[in-house]
Amino acid sequence: MMRHAIVLLASVALTALGCSHATSDPSPAPSPGAIASAELPAGVPVAKLYRVPVDGLPALGDAHALVTIVAFTDYQCPYCRRAEATLTQLRESYGTQVRVVVAEKPLPMHDRARPAAIAALAASAQGAFDLMRARLFAGPLDDGTIAQAVSDLGLDSKRFDADRTGMAGEALARSEALAERLDVRGTPTFFINGRHVVGAQPIETFRSVIDERLTAARALVASGVRPEDVYARTIAGGAERVEEASDDNGPGCVGDGECKGAEGKGGDAPAIGDAIEKIPTDQAPSRGPARASITIVEFADYQCPFCVRAEATIHAIEHAHPGDVRVVFKNLPLPFHDLARPMARAAVAADAQGHFWEMHDRLFALTGKADRAALDGVARDLGLDVARFDRDLDDPSLDARIDADDADAKALGVKGTPTFFVNGRRVVGAQPASVFEKAIAKR
Repeated sequence: MMRHAIVLLASVALTALGCSHATSDPSPAPSPGAIASAELPAGVPVAKLYRVPVDGLPALGDAHALVTIVAFTDYQCPYCRRAEATLTQLRESYGTQVRVVVAEKPLPMHDRARPAAIAALAASAQGAFDLMRARLFAGPLDDGTIAQAVSDLGLDSKRFDADRTGMAGEALARSEALAERLDVRGTPTFFINGRHVVGAQPIETFRSVIDERLTAARALVASGVRPEDVYARTIAGGAERVEEASDDNGPGCVGDGECKGAEGKGGDAPAIGDAIEKIPTDQAPSRGPARASITIVEFADYQCPFCVRAEATIHAIEHAHPGDVRVVFKNLPLPFHDLARPMARAAVAADAQGHFWEMHDRLFALTGKADRAALDGVARDLGLDVARFDRDLDDPSLDARIDADDADAKALGVKGTPTFFVNGRRVVGAQPASVFEKAIAKR
Protein backbone atom coordinates (compact mmCIF):
# COMPACT_ATOMS: atom_id res chain seq x y z
CA MET A 1 0.00 0.00 0.00
CA MET A 2 1.13 3.56 -0.45
CA ARG A 3 2.44 4.38 2.98
CA HIS A 4 2.84 7.21 5.47
CA ALA A 5 2.57 10.88 4.54
CA ILE A 6 5.96 12.46 4.09
CA VAL A 7 7.08 14.87 6.80
CA LEU A 8 8.30 18.20 5.47
CA LEU A 9 12.08 18.17 4.99
CA ALA A 10 12.38 14.68 6.43
CA SER A 11 12.01 12.43 3.43
CA VAL A 12 13.26 11.75 -0.04
CA ALA A 13 10.60 13.90 -1.66
CA LEU A 14 8.14 16.51 -0.50
CA THR A 15 4.96 15.48 -2.23
CA ALA A 16 1.33 16.55 -2.15
CA LEU A 17 -0.86 16.52 -5.14
CA GLY A 18 1.69 12.41 -6.43
CA CYS A 19 11.47 12.44 -6.13
CA SER A 20 30.37 13.39 1.56
CA HIS A 21 33.61 14.32 0.03
CA ALA A 22 36.56 15.39 2.09
CA THR A 23 37.83 18.87 1.43
CA SER A 24 41.43 20.02 1.24
CA ASP A 25 40.63 23.53 2.49
CA PRO A 26 42.76 24.40 5.54
CA SER A 27 39.61 25.63 7.30
CA PRO A 28 36.83 23.48 5.84
CA ALA A 29 33.29 24.83 5.82
CA PRO A 30 30.62 22.96 7.73
CA SER A 31 29.14 20.12 5.68
CA PRO A 32 25.71 20.76 4.16
CA GLY A 33 24.32 17.95 6.28
CA ALA A 34 25.66 19.46 9.48
CA ILE A 35 24.21 22.85 8.61
CA ALA A 36 20.86 21.34 7.74
CA SER A 37 20.65 19.40 10.98
CA ALA A 38 21.29 22.58 12.92
CA GLU A 39 18.49 24.43 11.14
CA LEU A 40 15.74 21.80 11.01
CA PRO A 41 13.22 21.61 13.86
CA ALA A 42 14.04 19.30 16.73
CA GLY A 43 12.99 15.73 16.07
CA VAL A 44 12.95 16.10 12.27
CA PRO A 45 15.61 13.96 10.55
CA VAL A 46 17.92 15.62 8.05
CA ALA A 47 16.46 15.37 4.56
CA LYS A 48 18.58 13.79 1.87
CA LEU A 49 20.45 15.93 -0.64
CA TYR A 50 20.94 14.99 -4.28
CA ARG A 51 23.77 15.83 -6.62
CA VAL A 52 22.11 17.64 -9.54
CA PRO A 53 24.68 19.27 -11.86
CA VAL A 54 23.40 22.28 -13.79
CA ASP A 55 26.16 22.84 -16.34
CA GLY A 56 24.72 23.46 -19.78
CA LEU A 57 21.13 23.90 -18.57
CA PRO A 58 19.32 27.20 -19.21
CA ALA A 59 19.13 29.34 -16.09
CA LEU A 60 16.81 32.15 -15.06
CA GLY A 61 18.28 34.50 -12.48
CA ASP A 62 21.57 35.54 -10.94
CA ALA A 63 24.47 33.08 -11.32
CA HIS A 64 25.60 34.10 -7.79
CA ALA A 65 22.22 33.17 -6.25
CA LEU A 66 22.58 31.25 -3.00
CA VAL A 67 19.68 28.94 -3.84
CA THR A 68 19.27 27.09 -7.13
CA ILE A 69 15.97 25.47 -8.02
CA VAL A 70 16.38 22.82 -10.71
CA ALA A 71 12.97 22.28 -12.32
CA PHE A 72 12.29 19.18 -14.42
CA THR A 73 9.36 20.19 -16.59
CA ASP A 74 7.06 19.28 -19.50
CA TYR A 75 5.19 22.05 -21.35
CA GLN A 76 2.13 19.84 -21.87
CA CYS A 77 1.87 18.95 -18.18
CA PRO A 78 -0.90 21.01 -16.51
CA TYR A 79 0.84 20.78 -13.14
CA CYS A 80 4.04 22.18 -14.63
CA ARG A 81 2.00 25.13 -15.87
CA ARG A 82 0.64 25.64 -12.39
CA ALA A 83 4.10 25.35 -10.85
CA GLU A 84 5.48 27.88 -13.33
CA ALA A 85 3.31 30.58 -11.77
CA THR A 86 4.71 29.63 -8.37
CA LEU A 87 8.30 29.80 -9.65
CA THR A 88 7.62 33.25 -11.08
CA GLN A 89 6.36 34.45 -7.69
CA LEU A 90 9.39 32.98 -5.95
CA ARG A 91 11.81 34.67 -8.32
CA GLU A 92 10.07 37.98 -7.75
CA SER A 93 9.99 37.71 -3.96
CA TYR A 94 13.51 36.32 -3.42
CA GLY A 95 15.18 38.40 -6.13
CA THR A 96 18.87 37.66 -6.64
CA GLN A 97 18.89 35.07 -3.84
CA VAL A 98 17.15 32.45 -6.01
CA ARG A 99 17.68 31.27 -9.57
CA VAL A 100 15.75 28.66 -11.54
CA VAL A 101 17.54 26.17 -13.76
CA VAL A 102 15.30 24.31 -16.20
CA ALA A 103 15.79 20.67 -17.13
CA GLU A 104 13.45 19.68 -19.94
CA LYS A 105 11.69 16.35 -19.45
CA PRO A 106 8.98 15.82 -22.08
CA LEU A 107 6.88 12.82 -21.10
CA PRO A 108 6.16 10.19 -23.77
CA MET A 109 2.39 10.44 -23.32
CA HIS A 110 2.46 14.13 -24.31
CA ASP A 111 2.75 14.34 -28.09
CA ARG A 112 3.64 18.04 -28.20
CA ALA A 113 5.97 18.18 -25.22
CA ARG A 114 9.14 17.27 -27.11
CA PRO A 115 8.72 19.81 -29.96
CA ALA A 116 7.96 22.44 -27.32
CA ALA A 117 11.09 21.60 -25.31
CA ILE A 118 13.23 21.80 -28.45
CA ALA A 119 11.67 25.16 -29.34
CA ALA A 120 12.46 26.53 -25.87
CA LEU A 121 16.07 25.37 -26.10
CA ALA A 122 16.45 26.79 -29.60
CA ALA A 123 15.14 30.12 -28.33
CA SER A 124 17.65 30.01 -25.47
CA ALA A 125 20.47 30.26 -28.01
CA GLN A 126 19.13 33.72 -28.88
CA GLY A 127 18.59 34.80 -25.28
CA ALA A 128 14.82 34.30 -25.38
CA PHE A 129 14.41 31.16 -23.30
CA ASP A 130 12.27 32.79 -20.60
CA LEU A 131 10.03 34.54 -23.14
CA MET A 132 9.56 31.42 -25.26
CA ARG A 133 8.90 29.39 -22.14
CA ALA A 134 6.07 31.74 -21.18
CA ARG A 135 4.55 31.47 -24.65
CA LEU A 136 4.73 27.68 -24.60
CA PHE A 137 3.02 27.43 -21.22
CA ALA A 138 0.30 29.74 -22.51
CA GLY A 139 -0.25 27.30 -25.42
CA PRO A 140 -1.54 25.84 -27.61
CA LEU A 141 1.57 23.81 -28.41
CA ASP A 142 1.15 23.60 -32.18
CA ASP A 143 3.61 24.57 -34.88
CA GLY A 144 1.67 27.73 -35.62
CA THR A 145 2.03 28.97 -32.04
CA ILE A 146 5.77 28.32 -32.09
CA ALA A 147 6.19 30.07 -35.44
CA GLN A 148 4.17 33.05 -34.21
CA ALA A 149 6.29 33.21 -31.04
CA VAL A 150 9.48 33.26 -33.12
CA SER A 151 8.09 36.21 -35.07
CA ASP A 152 6.70 38.07 -32.05
CA LEU A 153 9.93 37.69 -30.10
CA GLY A 154 12.00 38.97 -33.02
CA LEU A 155 14.11 35.82 -33.32
CA ASP A 156 16.22 34.97 -36.34
CA SER A 157 13.98 32.30 -37.86
CA LYS A 158 16.74 30.66 -39.93
CA ARG A 159 19.00 30.34 -36.92
CA PHE A 160 16.07 29.11 -34.83
CA ASP A 161 15.28 26.36 -37.36
CA ALA A 162 18.94 25.36 -37.54
CA ASP A 163 19.21 25.21 -33.76
CA ARG A 164 16.05 23.11 -33.52
CA THR A 165 17.68 20.42 -35.64
CA GLY A 166 21.09 20.80 -34.04
CA MET A 167 22.04 22.19 -30.64
CA ALA A 168 18.53 22.04 -29.14
CA GLY A 169 18.23 18.30 -29.71
CA GLU A 170 21.65 17.74 -28.15
CA ALA A 171 20.75 19.92 -25.16
CA LEU A 172 17.49 18.01 -24.68
CA ALA A 173 19.37 14.70 -24.76
CA ARG A 174 21.66 15.93 -21.99
CA SER A 175 18.69 17.04 -19.90
CA GLU A 176 16.91 13.71 -20.36
CA ALA A 177 20.09 11.84 -19.47
CA LEU A 178 20.27 13.81 -16.22
CA ALA A 179 16.64 12.92 -15.44
CA GLU A 180 17.38 9.26 -16.09
CA ARG A 181 20.50 9.31 -13.92
CA LEU A 182 18.52 10.85 -11.04
CA ASP A 183 15.55 8.54 -11.66
CA VAL A 184 13.20 11.50 -12.14
CA ARG A 185 10.04 10.00 -13.59
CA GLY A 186 7.32 12.62 -13.28
CA THR A 187 6.82 16.32 -13.78
CA PRO A 188 7.08 18.77 -12.25
CA THR A 189 10.00 17.63 -10.11
CA PHE A 190 12.31 20.08 -8.33
CA PHE A 191 15.65 20.04 -6.53
CA ILE A 192 16.23 23.06 -4.29
CA ASN A 193 19.93 23.18 -3.50
CA GLY A 194 19.71 19.42 -3.61
CA ARG A 195 16.44 19.01 -1.72
CA HIS A 196 13.89 16.93 -3.63
CA VAL A 197 10.37 18.36 -4.01
CA VAL A 198 7.78 16.61 -6.18
CA GLY A 199 4.67 18.13 -7.70
CA ALA A 200 2.98 21.51 -8.05
CA GLN A 201 3.27 22.25 -4.36
CA PRO A 202 1.79 25.31 -2.65
CA ILE A 203 4.16 28.25 -2.55
CA GLU A 204 4.46 27.86 1.24
CA THR A 205 6.15 24.49 0.75
CA PHE A 206 8.71 26.00 -1.60
CA ARG A 207 9.31 28.89 0.80
CA SER A 208 9.94 26.50 3.69
CA VAL A 209 12.59 24.61 1.75
CA ILE A 210 14.13 27.75 0.24
CA ASP A 211 14.41 29.45 3.63
CA GLU A 212 16.06 26.37 5.14
CA ARG A 213 18.48 26.18 2.19
CA LEU A 214 19.21 29.92 2.40
CA THR A 215 20.19 29.57 6.04
CA ALA A 216 22.56 26.73 5.17
CA ALA A 217 23.97 28.69 2.21
CA ARG A 218 24.62 31.79 4.30
CA ALA A 219 26.50 29.70 6.81
CA LEU A 220 28.73 28.47 3.99
CA VAL A 221 29.36 32.02 2.81
CA ALA A 222 30.17 33.09 6.39
CA SER A 223 32.74 30.30 6.52
CA GLY A 224 34.50 31.67 3.45
CA VAL A 225 32.80 29.95 0.50
CA ARG A 226 32.19 32.29 -2.42
CA PRO A 227 28.49 32.75 -3.29
CA GLU A 228 29.05 31.40 -6.80
CA ASP A 229 30.51 28.21 -5.30
CA VAL A 230 27.75 27.56 -2.77
CA TYR A 231 25.65 25.35 -5.00
CA ALA A 232 28.53 23.12 -6.08
CA ARG A 233 29.73 22.79 -2.48
CA THR A 234 26.24 22.00 -1.21
CA ILE A 235 25.50 19.18 -3.64
CA ALA A 236 29.02 17.74 -3.78
CA GLY A 237 28.23 14.85 -1.44
CA GLY A 238 24.66 14.35 -2.60
CA ALA A 239 23.08 11.06 -3.61
CA GLU A 240 23.15 10.07 -7.26
CA ARG A 241 19.62 8.69 -7.63
CA VAL A 242 16.31 9.44 -5.99
CA GLU A 243 15.46 5.74 -5.82
CA GLU A 244 18.28 5.15 -3.34
CA ALA A 245 16.02 6.31 -0.53
CA SER A 246 12.61 5.95 -2.13
CA ASP A 247 9.90 4.05 -0.29
CA ASP A 248 7.26 4.50 -2.99
CA ASN A 249 5.39 1.48 -4.31
CA GLY A 250 3.62 3.29 -7.12
CA PRO A 251 2.94 6.86 -8.19
CA GLY A 252 -0.26 8.51 -7.05
CA CYS A 253 -1.88 10.91 -4.61
CA VAL A 254 -3.20 9.62 -1.30
CA GLY A 255 -5.95 11.08 0.84
CA ASP A 256 -3.67 12.45 3.56
CA GLY A 257 -1.99 14.80 1.10
CA GLU A 258 0.84 12.71 -0.38
CA CYS A 259 1.52 12.13 -4.06
CA LYS A 260 3.79 9.28 -4.99
CA GLY A 261 6.12 9.76 -7.93
CA ALA A 262 8.08 6.57 -8.55
CA GLU A 263 6.68 3.67 -10.50
CA GLY A 264 6.72 0.35 -8.72
CA LYS A 265 9.77 1.10 -6.59
CA GLY A 266 10.11 -0.10 -3.03
CA GLY A 267 7.17 -0.14 -0.68
CA ASP A 268 5.84 -3.04 1.32
CA ALA A 269 3.02 -4.17 -0.97
CA PRO A 270 3.15 -5.97 -4.32
CA ALA A 271 2.35 -4.05 -7.47
CA ILE A 272 -0.49 -6.51 -8.15
CA GLY A 273 -2.76 -7.74 -5.38
CA ASP A 274 -3.11 -11.47 -4.81
CA ALA A 275 -6.77 -11.41 -3.81
CA ILE A 276 -9.66 -11.08 -6.26
CA GLU A 277 -11.89 -8.40 -4.78
CA LYS A 278 -15.50 -7.55 -5.59
CA ILE A 279 -16.07 -3.91 -6.50
CA PRO A 280 -19.59 -2.45 -6.73
CA THR A 281 -20.11 -0.99 -10.20
CA ASP A 282 -23.84 -0.30 -10.25
CA GLN A 283 -24.58 3.13 -11.78
CA ALA A 284 -20.86 3.76 -12.39
CA PRO A 285 -20.12 4.96 -15.93
CA SER A 286 -18.36 2.40 -18.09
CA ARG A 287 -17.14 1.92 -21.62
CA GLY A 288 -16.52 -1.29 -23.51
CA PRO A 289 -18.53 -4.50 -23.85
CA ALA A 290 -20.59 -5.51 -20.82
CA ARG A 291 -19.29 -9.08 -21.22
CA ALA A 292 -15.66 -8.11 -21.81
CA SER A 293 -13.13 -10.60 -20.50
CA ILE A 294 -11.06 -7.76 -19.01
CA THR A 295 -12.70 -5.33 -16.57
CA ILE A 296 -10.70 -2.42 -15.17
CA VAL A 297 -12.32 -0.44 -12.35
CA GLU A 298 -10.55 2.83 -11.60
CA PHE A 299 -10.81 5.09 -8.54
CA ALA A 300 -9.47 8.47 -9.64
CA ASP A 301 -9.29 12.19 -8.92
CA TYR A 302 -9.38 14.68 -11.81
CA GLN A 303 -6.80 16.90 -10.11
CA CYS A 304 -4.31 14.08 -9.48
CA PRO A 305 -1.38 14.32 -11.94
CA PHE A 306 -0.78 10.58 -11.74
CA CYS A 307 -4.38 9.88 -12.72
CA VAL A 308 -3.70 11.99 -15.79
CA ARG A 309 -0.62 9.90 -16.51
CA ALA A 310 -2.53 6.64 -16.03
CA GLU A 311 -5.12 7.62 -18.65
CA ALA A 312 -2.61 7.03 -21.45
CA THR A 313 -1.81 3.59 -20.02
CA ILE A 314 -5.47 2.57 -19.86
CA HIS A 315 -5.97 3.67 -23.47
CA ALA A 316 -2.90 1.62 -24.43
CA ILE A 317 -4.38 -1.47 -22.76
CA GLU A 318 -7.68 -0.96 -24.61
CA HIS A 319 -5.76 -0.61 -27.88
CA ALA A 320 -3.79 -3.80 -27.16
CA HIS A 321 -7.00 -5.77 -26.47
CA PRO A 322 -9.53 -4.33 -28.94
CA GLY A 323 -13.13 -5.04 -28.03
CA ASP A 324 -12.08 -7.00 -24.97
CA VAL A 325 -11.78 -4.34 -22.25
CA ARG A 326 -14.44 -2.74 -20.10
CA VAL A 327 -13.38 0.35 -18.11
CA VAL A 328 -15.47 1.44 -15.11
CA PHE A 329 -14.85 4.80 -13.46
CA LYS A 330 -15.37 5.63 -9.77
CA ASN A 331 -14.88 9.16 -8.43
CA LEU A 332 -12.52 9.61 -5.51
CA PRO A 333 -11.83 13.38 -5.17
CA LEU A 334 -9.16 13.80 -2.52
CA PRO A 335 -9.79 16.43 0.16
CA PHE A 336 -6.55 18.34 -0.43
CA HIS A 337 -7.39 18.90 -4.11
CA ASP A 338 -9.66 21.94 -4.14
CA LEU A 339 -10.84 21.44 -7.72
CA ALA A 340 -11.37 17.69 -7.59
CA ARG A 341 -14.95 17.62 -6.29
CA PRO A 342 -16.28 20.35 -8.63
CA MET A 343 -14.74 18.45 -11.52
CA ALA A 344 -16.24 15.17 -10.31
CA ARG A 345 -19.64 16.87 -10.08
CA ALA A 346 -19.24 18.10 -13.66
CA ALA A 347 -18.51 14.56 -14.83
CA VAL A 348 -21.63 13.25 -13.10
CA ALA A 349 -23.71 16.10 -14.54
CA ALA A 350 -22.44 15.32 -18.04
CA ASP A 351 -23.25 11.66 -17.46
CA ALA A 352 -26.89 12.66 -17.01
CA GLN A 353 -26.84 13.78 -20.65
CA GLY A 354 -24.96 10.73 -21.88
CA HIS A 355 -21.61 12.49 -22.28
CA PHE A 356 -19.61 11.24 -19.32
CA TRP A 357 -16.52 10.05 -21.18
CA GLU A 358 -16.26 13.17 -23.31
CA MET A 359 -16.39 15.31 -20.15
CA HIS A 360 -14.03 12.88 -18.40
CA ASP A 361 -11.37 13.38 -21.08
CA ARG A 362 -11.80 17.15 -21.10
CA LEU A 363 -11.52 17.37 -17.31
CA PHE A 364 -8.19 15.56 -17.34
CA ALA A 365 -6.97 17.99 -19.99
CA LEU A 366 -8.39 21.05 -18.23
CA THR A 367 -5.87 23.58 -16.95
CA GLY A 368 -6.47 26.54 -14.72
CA LYS A 369 -9.41 27.13 -12.40
CA ALA A 370 -12.32 24.71 -12.80
CA ASP A 371 -14.90 27.32 -11.86
CA ARG A 372 -18.50 27.34 -13.08
CA ALA A 373 -17.65 29.42 -16.14
CA ALA A 374 -14.88 27.02 -17.19
CA LEU A 375 -17.08 23.97 -16.67
CA ASP A 376 -19.93 25.61 -18.56
CA GLY A 377 -17.50 26.31 -21.38
CA VAL A 378 -16.54 22.65 -21.59
CA ALA A 379 -20.20 21.62 -21.50
CA ARG A 380 -20.96 24.06 -24.31
CA ASP A 381 -18.02 22.73 -26.38
CA LEU A 382 -19.36 19.20 -25.96
CA GLY A 383 -22.82 20.21 -27.16
CA LEU A 384 -24.53 19.70 -23.83
CA ASP A 385 -27.68 21.52 -22.77
CA VAL A 386 -25.86 24.04 -20.58
CA ALA A 387 -29.00 25.14 -18.70
CA ARG A 388 -29.72 21.54 -17.75
CA PHE A 389 -26.02 21.01 -16.94
CA ASP A 390 -26.14 23.94 -14.52
CA ARG A 391 -29.32 22.66 -12.88
CA ASP A 392 -27.72 19.26 -12.43
CA LEU A 393 -24.59 20.83 -10.96
CA ASP A 394 -26.78 22.37 -8.27
CA ASP A 395 -28.53 19.06 -7.55
CA PRO A 396 -27.45 17.57 -4.16
CA SER A 397 -27.86 14.08 -5.61
CA LEU A 398 -24.58 14.58 -7.48
CA ASP A 399 -22.75 14.64 -4.16
CA ALA A 400 -24.63 11.53 -3.12
CA ARG A 401 -23.22 9.64 -6.10
CA ILE A 402 -19.71 10.85 -5.43
CA ASP A 403 -20.05 10.04 -1.73
CA ALA A 404 -21.23 6.54 -2.65
CA ASP A 405 -18.03 5.99 -4.65
CA ASP A 406 -16.03 7.33 -1.71
CA ALA A 407 -17.81 4.90 0.62
CA ASP A 408 -16.95 2.02 -1.75
CA ALA A 409 -13.32 3.15 -1.70
CA LYS A 410 -13.24 3.20 2.10
CA ALA A 411 -14.84 -0.24 2.29
CA LEU A 412 -12.16 -1.58 -0.04
CA GLY A 413 -9.34 0.17 1.81
CA VAL A 414 -8.52 2.37 -1.19
CA LYS A 415 -6.39 5.20 0.15
CA GLY A 416 -5.04 6.92 -2.93
CA THR A 417 -5.48 7.68 -6.58
CA PRO A 418 -5.24 6.21 -9.05
CA THR A 419 -6.17 2.77 -7.75
CA PHE A 420 -7.32 0.08 -10.18
CA PHE A 421 -8.92 -3.32 -9.94
CA VAL A 422 -8.02 -5.44 -12.96
CA ASN A 423 -10.44 -8.34 -13.03
CA GLY A 424 -10.64 -7.80 -9.29
CA ARG A 425 -6.88 -7.68 -8.64
CA ARG A 426 -5.70 -4.43 -7.07
CA VAL A 427 -3.11 -2.32 -8.91
CA VAL A 428 -2.04 0.83 -7.04
CA GLY A 429 -0.64 3.88 -8.78
CA ALA A 430 0.15 4.94 -12.33
CA GLN A 431 1.92 1.71 -13.07
CA PRO A 432 3.39 0.98 -16.52
CA ALA A 433 1.35 -1.03 -19.01
CA SER A 434 3.47 -4.12 -18.30
CA VAL A 435 2.06 -4.30 -14.76
CA PHE A 436 -1.51 -4.16 -16.09
CA GLU A 437 -0.68 -6.89 -18.60
CA LYS A 438 0.66 -9.09 -15.80
CA ALA A 439 -2.54 -8.50 -13.83
CA ILE A 440 -4.60 -9.45 -16.89
CA ALA A 441 -2.55 -12.62 -17.39
CA LYS A 442 -3.28 -13.71 -13.81
CA ARG A 443 -6.97 -14.24 -14.57
